[in-house]
Amino acid sequence: MSQTVERICPNCRASQALEATFCNACGAPIERVLAPTLNRLLPAALRQQLAHPVVRSVAMGALVMVAQVLIRVVQQNLAQSASHALTKKTSSTSTPGSQTTVTARRTFWQKTNRNGTIRSEEQVSWQRTEK
Repeated sequence: MSQTVERICPNCRASQALEATFCNACGAPIERVLAPTLNRLLPAALRQQLAHPVVRSVAMGALVMVAQVLIRVVQQNLAQSASHALTKKTSSTSTPGSQTTVTARRTFWQKTNRNGTIRSEEQVSWQRTEK
């Protein structure tokens, strides 16, 4: 059983010649995912797979997840640095023999809209108590 490599237009899904850069049916550019210099180095079968809409949507979903993780790490680092700064400030201004307690309350929730998008929200509140 021999395998044939076929180039498909990402716009109209028409079959194309392997060396085509524009679709002969609709005129859309065939190579819109990768840069032309990198594109020439990849085999045609791999270029076809990378141009598939499902592969692109999975890649974009993975990028969104990575971005959400990075945002969460930055938020945690900011909350920790704010807690340390607030603790240092209160310890230097408090009177001898008194005790200052700083409490942080962090509330995080995610909501899924009807169209399937996920919206994340976060609320941080600080409470300072001196005894």
